[in-house]
Amino acid sequence: MDVRKDSPGIRSANAAYIEKLLELILPPLRLAARGEGYAIAVHGSLARDIDLVAIPRTETARAPDLLIETMRGIIAGITGSCHKSSEVTEKPHGRKAWMLIHGGFHAEIDISVMPLRPDMEKK
Repeated sequence: MDVRKDSPGIRSANAAYIEKLLELILPPLRLAARGEGYAIAVHGSLARDIDLVAIPRTETARAPDLLIETMRGIIAGITGSCHKSSEVTEKPHGRKAWMLIHGGFHAEIDISVMPLRPDMEKK
């Protein structure tokens, strides 16, 4: 049983936590992503987790794994800890997704990254 789905009180508290966490992490994540050559967008319901997508926006966009590591560091600086799941999930249209888990309430951060054009990939 997932209490986040079954308990109205937990759902409400989780939603409030997600909203506040997003308010704290989104501006610095967007700033850092811009420096890495990406734009960050929020998608999904924000009901149980935070879903972000990173879109390459410059010809000098860095490799996705470097972007994810930068984002992990920013989240850890704000929440006190953050680790990256060992799995990379393949998504439609070539996106790759990482789960970032911090030491807080029940709000994982799922970040998918659109692929770089093959002629733009770093070697």
